[in-house]
Amino acid sequence: MSDEQTVFIPPVQLDSLADFKEVADEAAVIVYSPEYFQGPFTDDHKMIRRITLSAVGVLRNGLPLTFRYVLDDVRDLDRIASEILVDLEKRGTVVRGLIDESRPMGELLAAWP
Repeated sequence: MSDEQTVFIPPVQLDSLADFKEVADEAAVIVYSPEYFQGPFTDDHKMIRRITLSAVGVLRNGLPLTFRYVLDDVRDLDRIASEILVDLEKRGTVVRGLIDESRPMGELLAAWP
């Protein structure tokens, strides 16, 4: 019998884009999730309000961790976000989507055969 226990490790929140780019080089995949302003007059042109960047599968001490950086409150965020994504695509695999946090990632990984 094994005494192993599955433990959920929450994503590490980074405060600097430079720090995020550093760990993004080691990530298995980089996930970005844009959020848009909602309103009656923004239907024709979506403007980004916030973009969440996640570096998934960064090995630290033998454990795959997720690092996150949120970019918001920046003037001309649409242009800056596209520049950041072009740079990140040079570093590795970049996909648009959401990371489901309804179940802990450790629990999801433990369910895989």
